[in-house]
Amino acid sequence: MSRYCKVCGVEIDPRRIAILPDTQTCTQHSTAEKKVAMVVQMGEGDHTWTETYAVDREVYDKIQEAEKNFRKTTTPKKPKVKSTEEEEELSVLDEIEEETDVLEDEEYIDDEADYSSDEYTEDED
Repeated sequence: MSRYCKVCGVEIDPRRIAILPDTQTCTQHSTAEKKVAMVVQMGEGDHTWTETYAVDREVYDKIQEAEKNFRKTTTPKKPKVKSTEEEEELSVLDEIEEETDVLEDEEYIDDEADYSSDEYTEDED
């Protein structure tokens, strides 16, 4: 015995009737929505496994929102490690390094000047 869709009047596929004996509509006019697959890791350490669940879209969206909110609350903020004494020590060390760099640069320039002086050039005569 064939059955017809109450919305469009098209014959309902016999395979659909076999799976859903009380169906009144064809697959095109079905109100059921597609499911969303979620993969969940279970267990701890060496004893872990994954399971796949098929859930409705609205349930999936609620789970995603809850997970997002959980991540916001558990994300650690970076604490300020340096105290004012440490900052002062570091600034003094930075100044000493800068002075040393300047002195090294000046010595290098002086060395170049010595090599280019007239004493060290050969006579072209």
